[in-house]
Amino acid sequence: MSLTLYRKYRPQLFVDLIGQNHIKITLENEIKSGALAHAYLFSGPRGIGKTTVARLLAKALNCQQRKKGEFEPCDQCLSCQEIKEGKALDVIEIDAASNTQVEKVRDNIIDNVRFTPYRDQYKIFIIDEVHMLSASSFNALLKTMEEPPEHCLFILCTTELHKLPETIISRCQRFDFKRVDAKVLEDHLRRLVKEEGFTVADSVLKNIVSLTGGFVRDALGLLGQILALGKKEIKQTDADLILPRSDFELVGRLVVLLLAKNTKEALALINNLVDEGVDLEHFTADLIEYIRRMIFIKLGAAEDSWQESGLEIYQQVKNTDLARLTQLLNVFLIKYSALKNAEIIQLPLELAVLELCEKGTTEADFFVSEKVAPLAAASQPAKKKEAADKIVPPPAAAASGDVAAAPAPAVATAKAAKKDELFNLNLAEIKERWQEMIATGREVNHSVALALQTACPLALNERTLEIGFEHSFYCERFKQAKSREILEQILKKTFSQDLIVKCGLLSAEKKSEIKRERDKKQAVASEQINQVLEDFGGVMVE
Repeated sequence: MSLTLYRKYRPQLFVDLIGQNHIKITLENEIKSGALAHAYLFSGPRGIGKTTVARLLAKALNCQQRKKGEFEPCDQCLSCQEIKEGKALDVIEIDAASNTQVEKVRDNIIDNVRFTPYRDQYKIFIIDEVHMLSASSFNALLKTMEEPPEHCLFILCTTELHKLPETIISRCQRFDFKRVDAKVLEDHLRRLVKEEGFTVADSVLKNIVSLTGGFVRDALGLLGQILALGKKEIKQTDADLILPRSDFELVGRLVVLLLAKNTKEALALINNLVDEGVDLEHFTADLIEYIRRMIFIKLGAAEDSWQESGLEIYQQVKNTDLARLTQLLNVFLIKYSALKNAEIIQLPLELAVLELCEKGTTEADFFVSEKVAPLAAASQPAKKKEAADKIVPPPAAAASGDVAAAPAPAVATAKAAKKDELFNLNLAEIKERWQEMIATGREVNHSVALALQTACPLALNERTLEIGFEHSFYCERFKQAKSREILEQILKKTFSQDLIVKCGLLSAEKKSEIKRERDKKQAVASEQINQVLEDFGGVMVE
């Protein structure tokens, strides 16, 4: 079975390691001088060489042919070959995700520490994803890691350093791995393509590097998919079958429309992308990168390689101020997160266009659609009548002895009392008809209905309805005057009563209670479906 590229070209010598020079130089000097730490901690994101460097360090320390004052393993001796193949008895690799229990730590590590190496100079423990160990496992490791036997060495690898106890971190020599520079990774891919006997267009390699963001393993995995197309010469059109579409020309076009505040054309462009099947998440990521480049160019900190994107971006920057670019970047960073859960996939981008192009608007202004206008218009006469009911004569009239003006306060009080008598709504009824209100909200806008599905009424004090939201995103939206007013209009349409809305976040206990209620309803529904299937001899079809 052929190996994937990232396994086939896993560095076997320090000289083959790309990036991480700050780590490589330090380890090389420690190996040459013999001034080793008893425990190392390698932290950083996935796929950038933490486990690879751990194995390289193990090979160098246990290499049978490495001479004094050198750091490279020979990669030929029995010890090097066994470590390479994962068969070395003196190099013990442990996946902490599968061995979280303290009993596993005692069996695999603590008990093994006492025994001298089988053949090599050091007994080396490589613990991958060490942050997955339980608290009791960490406690069991503490003493062993602080004062291990001279023949033992620990190498801990983690992608989530913040989950490690400080007591563990303080016992290790720590190295922070970083994502590989784009130019370095691109040159590395070019060398591997040549080694494999292929020709790949430079634009394809640049796209791979851009998409994988400096993660070597991801880049090699994506390159492997492209080489699997079976063509010796791979052009951009061939790679487009594998790579998510990246069209900086369309991105640039959208930026031009946004800067010109051409709402109609910008919305049309976004909807054309949807019709063509473009991945909007990937498009938005490209858009964010494009605007980021514009900011760097504006600040005079652009990279030379960006010239290859075309001179159009430089022309756009000349006619745009930094504040406007920052506004664009902030808005699309927020919308990028919203895309993942949007029922209407292009809606977050459409809202971004409206927010950026329509003068004097904010995100809250477009949180609901224009369908709410009839609701607002219908409520105006009632508001005017209510205001008229509360009119009282000015002090001057009362002072003049105008007898007719005297009863006015009493009339206002009577009308207010009558109004309160008509308010017969209670919290139980609101809870019972909550789904009906969501349906009313759905007629106005799907975003409103979606928000209300994650909320529940908590209390009703006179005419003030307290609503708790599960997510802070929706809570903050409905705290804004415009969105809160729309919600109050929906409540009035549903319950025929004027209500004042007060929004807040649900407590953890309340969220748990709601989850239990939902699970219970789902269980009842499933039981009912199963009963129907049993009664009529049906089967569930997926």
